[in-house]
Amino acid sequence: MTLIVFIKIVNALIFSFLSGVHIYWAFGGKWAAESVLPTKNGVKKLNPSPIGTLVVAGGLALFAFISGADLVEYKWGYVILSILFGLRAIGDFRYVGLFKIVKNSVFARKDTAIFIPLCIYLSLSNAFLYFC
Repeated sequence: MTLIVFIKIVNALIFSFLSGVHIYWAFGGKWAAESVLPTKNGVKKLNPSPIGTLVVAGGLALFAFISGADLVEYKWGYVILSILFGLRAIGDFRYVGLFKIVKNSVFARKDTAIFIPLCIYLSLSNAFLYFC
């Protein structure tokens, strides 16, 4: 197995898992739901609807397909994914990302420890897949 195939499989598994978790949340699941949304002084800054959560799940499933597909036609998708997750890693300069101001919430700590490194990996790995 080549490095490219390994990265595609890892990325497809990550996106599939994240899609499944979003579907779980859309249908009322509570696991980890309180720590994945930005808050300030205990107040959620986002309140996604079940439909919005399903849209995100669909997008993540599409990302899994693009990651797992071995089709030249989808190579442009790697650029889009690289930019999208690079922007997510940078963040909104308030609640999310490397340059967030609010740093003392449960979400902010998980963002720093888990979400930002994951986004950086997804950004760099998709850039690698595009250029290979």
